[in-house]
Amino acid sequence: MKYDFSEIRKHSENRIAAKLLVGCGNSVKINGETVWEDYDGFSSAESKKPITPDSMYRLASMSKPITGVAIMQLYEQHKLDLFDSVAKYVPTLTGFGIGKLGENGEFIRVADAERDITIFDLLTHTSGLAQADFGFQMSNKAVFDKYLKQGSTLSEIVPKFSEMLLDSQPGSTMGYGAIMAFDLLGYIVEIVSGMPYGEYLKKNIFDPLGMVDTTFHPTEEQWSRVVDIYEATGEAWNLTPRTTDGMLGIPQSYEAGSCGLFGTVRDYQIFAEMLLGFGTYKGTRILGANMVRFMSTPLNRPDTVGYNIGQVWGLSMRVINNPDPEGIPPAGTFGWSGAYGTHFIVCPRYNLSAVYCTNLTNAGGSGAYTAWEFEQDIFKAIKAK
Repeated sequence: MKYDFSEIRKHSENRIAAKLLVGCGNSVKINGETVWEDYDGFSSAESKKPITPDSMYRLASMSKPITGVAIMQLYEQHKLDLFDSVAKYVPTLTGFGIGKLGENGEFIRVADAERDITIFDLLTHTSGLAQADFGFQMSNKAVFDKYLKQGSTLSEIVPKFSEMLLDSQPGSTMGYGAIMAFDLLGYIVEIVSGMPYGEYLKKNIFDPLGMVDTTFHPTEEQWSRVVDIYEATGEAWNLTPRTTDGMLGIPQSYEAGSCGLFGTVRDYQIFAEMLLGFGTYKGTRILGANMVRFMSTPLNRPDTVGYNIGQVWGLSMRVINNPDPEGIPPAGTFGWSGAYGTHFIVCPRYNLSAVYCTNLTNAGGSGAYTAWEFEQDIFKAIKAK
């Protein structure tokens, strides 16, 4: 069955013409077949170098589901338990307090945490660790600005998270663990596996699946394909100073499980297809089917503060729990996004995966209009048949 996905290109071209977008790549697969693939605009606006299938992007928080798969591999192998306290692996991370901002911007401890943070809390964005405004401010000032520098590694920085106060009691509140939660998960992967986090991903996820362009450390050849990152204002494309950081401000040496990877549309589509295949891609299994079902199940309790009807968290991924059966995206769709405009979905109802990539500092993250538009264009085209 053929679908008309031309609205995707139309929206991209209109945005590029209006200087709201510099360039993008996107792809849709249904039943394992590529039914749409499109590359528009520029990877460098200055040289007019076009976006191509080989273009590499800063994936930002689309790194998180990859971290989630790494944790689930170790869970499946009985090397860790999802309800383990993180202090089992990082002994300094216990005895947290709950904090608030004082009148002069100081960080004040107002209560003791009632229990330790668990791996499950981190995966479902309910840890309380830097998942709201107080924690974001404290993580920057009290940890990252203080300790993080070129050459820093997970093993040096993550134990310093002990200096944090939490936004809320562990397990009580659904927020967004933008950086610390998934960096901690990446460090747990290092401890349990006995290898650097990036090496673990390469050996256990990227190489088996054939994701040849997904990495924390692009080669010289790959750097030639990394797209420039801009602020698109509607009046100009403002180039961000070129850097080797996978996430701006976070050095490459610090293999951030939250946001540090580079990759292509086609590589990430392989990862999405693996999830759609319940852990298998083209005959290669990297994770058990039940593990993927667990990851893609809505897991936040309805009594969790901040619980949403429409979308909640599975393990490392947003899961649509929209009660409207005709909603867009359909219930059961899962995936996630990145701060610079990356986005992916997996939709079991239509046996579909889709990936959208751009790199803008003002893309809007998970709330990016381009991501919403991409989903709308896909499912409206499907429903039109």
